Amino acid sequence: MIITAKRLITGDGKTVIPQGAVLLKDGKIQEVGEYAVLRAQHPEVTCVEEYGDATLLPGLIDMHVHIGYWYNRRDKELYDKYLVGYMALDIAQRALRSGVTTMRDLSSAGGVCQSLIVASKKGFLRIPRIIHCNKALNATGGHAWQAGDSIVEVDGEDEIRKAVREQVRAGAQWIKVMSSHRTPGISEYTQEELNVAVDEARRNLRKTAIHSSLQPSLEYAVNAGFDTIEHGTDLTEDQAERMIAKGMAWTPTVLVHHNAYTRLQAIIDAGESHNLNEAQWQTYRIYGASNASFRRNLKAFHDMGMTIVSGTDMIGEGAKPAPVAAELAVMVEYGLTPLQAIAVGTSNCARVLGMEGEIGILAAGAQGDILVVEGDPMADIGTLEKVKAVYSSGEKVCE
Repeated sequence: MIITAKRLITGDGKTVIPQGAVLLKDGKIQEVGEYAVLRAQHPEVTCVEEYGDATLLPGLIDMHVHIGYWYNRRDKELYDKYLVGYMALDIAQRALRSGVTTMRDLSSAGGVCQSLIVASKKGFLRIPRIIHCNKALNATGGHAWQAGDSIVEVDGEDEIRKAVREQVRAGAQWIKVMSSHRTPGISEYTQEELNVAVDEARRNLRKTAIHSSLQPSLEYAVNAGFDTIEHGTDLTEDQAERMIAKGMAWTPTVLVHHNAYTRLQAIIDAGESHNLNEAQWQTYRIYGASNASFRRNLKAFHDMGMTIVSGTDMIGEGAKPAPVAAELAVMVEYGLTPLQAIAVGTSNCARVLGMEGEIGILAAGAQGDILVVEGDPMADIGTLEKVKAVYSSGEKVCE
């Protein structure tokens, strides 16, 4: 099969092919190039999908999802393990239809991601490729301790080592640690505990992610050498430089902060601030600061050489699942070019996942994960939400 459109963005952050095309065979990309050239070289191909004034690009990747989070639902008492599974499946399927072909789940109800992976391999259902941590490690009473079976509360170096091994046993490909919430000056884990978490994960050939927004948690996280720092609101330039030197990556999750702040700012601008309760005012202040930090640092850290990856962290009831396109649009608003933002949502993620050349790129040998969108995202990044078709491992899953 040949798929072609007016333009093709490979996902490497720089390459655009006018009248580009992809040759697919057995679920993988065989060749990428100009349509006229591929057509002339492969007259035997009879199946051609032509999308006209549209753009081909790699399937998007969301590096921070929680498809099995149920604890913040208004009717959470209804969520037994079966309903959690149905919810997770619905979120994953809707994400796939939006063009997200791979996702990294950073803590959900224990076992739900692994069950979905097995069901997908058996052909029972079609969902994005899932990489997961099973449950996150959390200090007793630390951030998100209320998240039920999405976390495991552990303290001390020996408990942490055992918990890492338990997550590996449960199928986790990554290890996730929680280490800060909304209180500056507090790290919920000590430096020694974080060092142990990274050491034990690496001993078990697993990569590591840490929920860390504020100091000194961020300093401890950089020292420990986690593979990704999630949120990283108060990262300093010095810490960014050390992250780059260590090969660490940053998942800023700008969209969730941007949306919360924008929503509350609109209420204030409308003269309705008296309707905000104290918790909303606290959120407004915190997310106002984080948005200012992201606007200041996103492009600056990117230009320094920081590997930035897309992660949406949208767990609110009614939120759109894995809205990577919207996340990338905010990154463009904060200073990245559309091509840079698309690389953040594709090839950067693949590299961090250890899957460079397999996903997140339109290139020979890669999986046939392809998103087709209307128009030109280089002129309007918002067109990433105008999905015309999605291919997963060469199979069209929606149109």
